[in-house]
Amino acid sequence: MTNATTTGAPIARPGSTEYIPYYDRYISQVPDGDLVETLRSQITDTLSLLRSIPEERAWHRYAPGKWSIKEVVGHLADVERIMGYRAL
Repeated sequence: MTNATTTGAPIARPGSTEYIPYYDRYISQVPDGDLVETLRSQITDTLSLLRSIPEERAWHRYAPGKWSIKEVVGHLADVERIMGYRAL
């Protein structure tokens, strides 16, 4: 099996016929270029941002009943997992 990791071939954004129109609002925001490299470059910035938030601030809610920073990050992790399963 070959992929971008083993061949060095870039992975491009999927064509509009490869997903339902609902997801275009997300996919269209991904920068052009190699998607794997985009993800690799973002992890450092994301970890730096999350590590800079003190524990007591991570549970902050901007209004009653709204999600905390930790809950938002947990939700993002859940969505990544679900989308990974769907991609398989």
